[in-house]
Amino acid sequence: MIAYLRGNLLGIIEENKVLLEVQGVGYEITVPAGLLHKLPAAGHEVELYTYLHVREELLQLYGFASLQDRATFQVLLNARGIGPKVALSIIDVFAGKDLAAVLERGEVEPLMQVPGVGKKTAQRLILELKGRLPEPLSPVRDADQGYGDPVLDEAAQALLSLGYSRQETGSVLQKLQPRLEDGLSVGDVLRLSLRELGKRV
Repeated sequence: MIAYLRGNLLGIIEENKVLLEVQGVGYEITVPAGLLHKLPAAGHEVELYTYLHVREELLQLYGFASLQDRATFQVLLNARGIGPKVALSIIDVFAGKDLAAVLERGEVEPLMQVPGVGKKTAQRLILELKGRLPEPLSPVRDADQGYGDPVLDEAAQALLSLGYSRQETGSVLQKLQPRLEDGLSVGDVLRLSLRELGKRV
C-alpha cells in the first residue's frame, strides 16, 4: 500500500484532487476540502499520508495531513453506506476527537451537518462506530525513553501504520538517530528507516 508521499505539488486538477510529482511520477490524490485550502502554491513541496482505495476496477489515492485523519477515514469506510466522498466530508466537519465525542454521546444532529448524512445514516454511524474511532496518536516511546523529536515521533507512527512492530520501529530509529542531520523531514527519516529495515529482511 502507498502509505506516504512527499513531492512537488503541481497543482489542483479538479475539485478536491491534487497532482503530486514524486521522483518523476505524477500521483492524482483526492484530499479533504479543508486540507486543499491549506496547501501551498504549486511548485512547493507537500507531504501527505495516503490511503489507496480499491473498488472493482477503480484505484484512487486519498491524502491526509496526519496519520490520525487517515486512520479515521479508514474506519469511516467500514460503516455501511459511507463512501469516500462522505467520509472526507465528515473529516472536514469534525476533528477526530470531536467526532468520537459526538458518537459516544449518540448525538444525531451534529452528524446531520455533514453533506450527504441524513438522520438514518447518522443513527447508523453512531450504532456502528461508537467506540471504534482510533485514539489520538501520541508520540511513540522506545522503552522508557521518548525520542524527544517530533519528526522521529511522526516517522515512528508512519512505520507502525505500515505494519512494523514497536520493537522494529524503536530499533531502527534508535540506530539512525545519531546519524540524522538537522532539517530532515519526516519523509527523509521514513525513507532511511525503510532502507535500513529492508537490509534486515
